[in-house]
Amino acid sequence: MSLNRVAVIAGCRTPFVKASGSFNDMTALDLGKACVKELLNRTDISPKEVDEIVYGTAISKPSVANIAREVALTIGIPHSAPGHTVQMACATGARAIASAAASIALGNSDVAIAGGAESLSDVPMTVSEPFRRILMEANGKKTQEEKMYTIMQVKLQDIMPSGISISEPYTGLTMGEHCELLNREWGVSRQDQDEYAFRSHLYAGRGIDAGHISAEIATVYAPKAYKAVTEDDIVRKNPDRAKIASLKPAFDKEFGTVSPANSSPLTDGASAVLLMSEEKAKALGYKPLAYIKHCAFAGLDPDRGLLLGPAFATAKAFAQTKLSLKDMDLIEMHEAFAGQILCNLKAFACNKFAQERLNRSEAIGEMDMEKFNVYGGSISLGHPFGATGARLLTTLANEMNRRDVGLGMVTICAGGALGATIILERGN
Repeated sequence: MSLNRVAVIAGCRTPFVKASGSFNDMTALDLGKACVKELLNRTDISPKEVDEIVYGTAISKPSVANIAREVALTIGIPHSAPGHTVQMACATGARAIASAAASIALGNSDVAIAGGAESLSDVPMTVSEPFRRILMEANGKKTQEEKMYTIMQVKLQDIMPSGISISEPYTGLTMGEHCELLNREWGVSRQDQDEYAFRSHLYAGRGIDAGHISAEIATVYAPKAYKAVTEDDIVRKNPDRAKIASLKPAFDKEFGTVSPANSSPLTDGASAVLLMSEEKAKALGYKPLAYIKHCAFAGLDPDRGLLLGPAFATAKAFAQTKLSLKDMDLIEMHEAFAGQILCNLKAFACNKFAQERLNRSEAIGEMDMEKFNVYGGSISLGHPFGATGARLLTTLANEMNRRDVGLGMVTICAGGALGATIILERGN
């Protein structure tokens, strides 16, 4: 069976803003609708042409179980077009893109939208387990008096709601604590991390000044005040090294090196990309930015470097495609933490790690930093969990066109000890 070639036509995103900020009154669904609607407007494609939508959030609300379908229904995509939601922590957007691309490759769809959204201003709150059990018991009672009597048995300390846990269920540690462990194992200092965070903001500023980042951003009108939000609010175009160094560690207060300044911030935002089969793109008159050459996803031992997913997923992608790091003209790696980036770069270059952990005879290779995260990354731009994958892919595809290069790669670490890598190629 021959597979259809999958074209990346265009991508866009909302501004990425600090949680509890400009998008405080918007849900992930609101942001997703705004972003996908703008993508359709920018590409001048009729919603009726869309065969499928794959969308995701890392932290979903029970009231919106399938955000992909809800986005589709409210912006005019045909009711006959299926929509499904994916969740893969920080790699959610990459997983959505891979799923939509597979559908096109197999001939199930000709046109698909993929991406994700996240509102960390609007995460669901949970109740304690004792309170939940009492509420369930009360719900089963027949009379109001019995219900009230049951509820009155709850203890005061059990009433307080709690937010979403940021700890890894398997290890009990937060991502930041895992980064601290990695930094110690790989010898990454606080100064190293702060210097990388400085680089991320500086390079993002260059991308803004050149107009490349702003070109990918769709204006969103926040409700209530009807305020036009037009740009990211996290980037520091002229970063202050001294201020970055002055922030205290966030996870290990006494000996730690991971700080708010060298970590990605809690962020609200959405992103989306338009994918088509090569034949459909030609029929509709679209010139693709790039084609999806390969998608690879990997899992690793959570107790042995939970944030090293990019190394594992990239090794897998290269083994399956017979490509190498030297073949990549541009690389976009998700910046969960500066330490995570630097540890992955060390892992990429380590022969021993390759042989013992990646089933390779030699290292993936030394990274050429001239083609790495050329306009910053999640530390400076922000990280709405579900939206980061399509943001990375959009930036990569656009920059590949600007530089007229042939191959590029997106790679992402994700909670649960997971990694994702997507390889793009240019073509006629």
